[in-house]
Amino acid sequence: KQPRIGGEVVPHQDSTFLYTDPPSVIGIWLALEDATVENGCLWGWRKSHRSKEVERRMMLNGESGEIYFDKDPVPHSLDEYEPIEAKAGTLVIFHGQFYHMSYENKSSKSRHAYTFHVVEGSKGYEWAQDNWLRRKDGFPFEPLA
Repeated sequence: KQPRIGGEVVPHQDSTFLYTDPPSVIGIWLALEDATVENGCLWGWRKSHRSKEVERRMMLNGESGEIYFDKDPVPHSLDEYEPIEAKAGTLVIFHGQFYHMSYENKSSKSRHAYTFHVVEGSKGYEWAQDNWLRRKDGFPFEPLA
């Protein structure tokens, strides 16, 4: 997040965007700089991954190409969230059903991070055919093995 202009990321579950059946996405977030409340660190809802199912999904209509959410956002109190401040070099790993967010960066310091996600690809896990993110035929997702 750039100083003074790094935007807010609304509360969400990563499984909303990267759905498998059963759910398997893991978020991996590496702090490249110190992440503080002042510069827009992550905030998380403690133990939400244990009590919340995948509450909505971002999907792609294969015929029209329209990307849409299957449901409206589920309202909940931001009072449930706690800051996840992290020093540069800290690796944060979270479950796909864990609710997290971040506020805008109103400080004079940047807060850069590297984020990526992994999903289970072995037998018994299915990448949903109506996910918004798809590979072209003949170009499957590559395993990390």
